[in-house]
Amino acid sequence: MKNRNTRRGLVGSATLLAASLVLAGCGGGSATEAGGAEAEGGVQAVTAGTIPVTDSGPIFLSKEQGIWEDHDLDLTIETANSSPTIISAIMSGDYQIGYGGVTSVFQAVENGIDLQIIAPASATADDPDNGINDILVLPDSEFQTAADLEGHKVAVNALGGYVQLLAMIAIKEEGGNPDNVEWVELPVPDQPAALENGNIDAFVAGEPFGTLGRKDGLRTLANPHALLSDGAVVAGVWFASRAEVEANPEYYGKIVDAINEANTYAGENDEELRAAIADLTGIDPGLAAEIRLGSYGKYDLSPENLQPLADAAVEFGVVQNTPDLEAMIWNP
Repeated sequence: MKNRNTRRGLVGSATLLAASLVLAGCGGGSATEAGGAEAEGGVQAVTAGTIPVTDSGPIFLSKEQGIWEDHDLDLTIETANSSPTIISAIMSGDYQIGYGGVTSVFQAVENGIDLQIIAPASATADDPDNGINDILVLPDSEFQTAADLEGHKVAVNALGGYVQLLAMIAIKEEGGNPDNVEWVELPVPDQPAALENGNIDAFVAGEPFGTLGRKDGLRTLANPHALLSDGAVVAGVWFASRAEVEANPEYYGKIVDAINEANTYAGENDEELRAAIADLTGIDPGLAAEIRLGSYGKYDLSPENLQPLADAAVEFGVVQNTPDLEAMIWNP
């Protein structure tokens, strides 16, 4: 992480997250009762909650490949629209594991939701020229660096979330003040049209809309991940209830082994991964073959690989206190 001297307040979603989860721990069964019950032949069931995005591709692919069966696990995948929804389902016992951005876990833990990060889901792209969350502008835009966005409108998918954090990092690192940006919340599919119509001046691209935008001539203004850290960082994670992990360590150990094998397989079988992503997200297979992807199976779950985002989350007000990464990460 490059040095920063100021801490900025971020329009946060932490309070909303806490409110949506306040009753989550009041019901539901344990992993053994709800998802981990032994079926015939000693196979245990596990329900995974995920968001239908590219980083969920490895778990879909691994189910198709029988990786979970090899670990005596019967995997059911449920999709949801947001991390708070997944976290709530985990704490109620409906899901045993969930996928989300690591900053969502930081927020949940700070607000009293006792989660444990059990495995990496994805890391940022390890090629600095292959950004997966670039800030895009019109091809003839006057902007030359992210700092030029001061006083202008920048669209993000959710105010106070991970994508806005990335944009703020880029603006600050290139000499600007992110407090002077007008942040606009827009659904990701609506952002390119809003840029073309002049309703916004830039947006933080998620795939496949980054690839589509570049194909249509949009220009990359900055790659926030390259400005966040000199190397790739773990940004997407799999998490579970701490109480369930501690009560069922052998069960969760098998889950972690399956996830790690899934990530390795995805990283080594790019064409199959992209086909799985096309099935999962519903995008055209030809587009899935072109989109930019993060890194899978290359970076382990360690404080060092989470630290840059933890530092940024504190600096920009996503969380108020430095996350205790040693306590948050489970070591089987």
